[in-house]
Amino acid sequence: MLNACLEVYTEQGVVDVNTLAEKMDLTERAVKDYLDDLSNLEILTYEGAGRYRVNRERVDEVTSELFFEPRSMLTIEDFVDQGVAAQAELVSVSEKVQRLLEKLDLPRVLEGETRERLSRVRVEDSGFADVLLGETLVSPRFAEDVVLDDVYVCGSASAHRLEHWALLDFSILSVAALSSGAYLGFFDKNILDQNRSISRYVPDLHSYRGTEPFAEGDPFFEMSTDFPELLEAGRSIAARYLREIQHYRLGMKVIEEHGDKFQVYFKLGSLAPHGFIVYSKELVRLRDRCHEEYYRLLKTARKNGVIPVGVSPVSMDNFFFNISRRVLGEKGGRLGSTNDLNFLSMVLEDGDATCLIRRGHEKGKPPTEDNYEFYLMKKPFVTKYEFVSKNPLEDQKLVADLAFSLSTSPLRHRFEGGPSVVSSAKSVAVVNLEQIMRAVKGSLKTGLMGMWDELQRTRDLKRLKRKRARREGKSEKKSGRKR
Repeated sequence: MLNACLEVYTEQGVVDVNTLAEKMDLTERAVKDYLDDLSNLEILTYEGAGRYRVNRERVDEVTSELFFEPRSMLTIEDFVDQGVAAQAELVSVSEKVQRLLEKLDLPRVLEGETRERLSRVRVEDSGFADVLLGETLVSPRFAEDVVLDDVYVCGSASAHRLEHWALLDFSILSVAALSSGAYLGFFDKNILDQNRSISRYVPDLHSYRGTEPFAEGDPFFEMSTDFPELLEAGRSIAARYLREIQHYRLGMKVIEEHGDKFQVYFKLGSLAPHGFIVYSKELVRLRDRCHEEYYRLLKTARKNGVIPVGVSPVSMDNFFFNISRRVLGEKGGRLGSTNDLNFLSMVLEDGDATCLIRRGHEKGKPPTEDNYEFYLMKKPFVTKYEFVSKNPLEDQKLVADLAFSLSTSPLRHRFEGGPSVVSSAKSVAVVNLEQIMRAVKGSLKTGLMGMWDELQRTRDLKRLKRKRARREGKSEKKSGRKR
């Protein structure tokens, strides 16, 4: 239904109840109820007379965040983030939010009973000891504030933007701007010393022409001409691979140059490359390059005694939730269905962490040994941390304490939580990205204006020559008549 709304809006510029009901073969009343729910989630705005408009900013916000979890379609659960789930605790909005949560069949575990039960379930007795590691499924007050004194902590993040520009009226240029930033924060008695902190950034630019990245013989080569959205998707995936390659290389450079200063390297996003399933030759080549750089990063970190950690504020995984539902038995059957982050945001309290989850081989991702992940609550958000280690239980405590001590509440809606060094690195990357875009646009505009002026001068010169030729021709004719 949600994707049908977006399709109708793209075609008609508005979502009309009658049109959508006919498209989905549902009653207008059922469609109206669903659209009202989308309006409560700020996905749509009601304009009257059964017509809704899509909130493009809200949709783009979510789709850009789902960069961490590539999928083919949006679902309404993608818009029910931890902030929405947490609102169920507020009396003033509980009725509206609870109605929505009930429709989505999300868990109602606000009374604390679920947390207590999970904290009493021992991993060895859970039936999942082959994929879990630790004492209990949930460890209350696992993380604690530690004094950061005379210590460096490193974080990195990346950003990219894919834009299509019209070059006068004769060509379209697709440009992918890439930017990665790293921030090595120095803390003195828990206070960040900006003067001793270090920031690094790497800019890059790629352009696409014709049917790139699809080449003749690729499965989607022929279709890319008739379906521009397929070409857009291919270029978007290519840009994301290029961005990750750049990000891994910056991470390696920082670890090689400053790895003796810090123990933990926080990378925004999944530690392993994205699990896109690709078939075109160029995308397969980029995927393989990305996997190579990933392994090189792990090798560099191991050589320098650094723990690489992926920080995921957004994740659609539901592995831990499904385990919890089975462990809780009959009562767990009332928990409905949701993802780990939404579930744990209503279960965990400040400083709580889950046990470790052993990451096995996932389709589309490079196999990695000693790969673990866990969830940590720093009010008001839960964040997923993924790391590679030979001493997982010991390193989980180190990572959790550092992350908990460095994390602060985001200043604006849907801004990434997690360690402050990651947010600082993201700011470095985004500012650099904006500078790249301004510089490229300015250069193109200047170059095109110069080219246009040159074309105008050439055209005017040709016109002048033709006029002179005509005048000289007329003069010769007149001279001939006089003779």
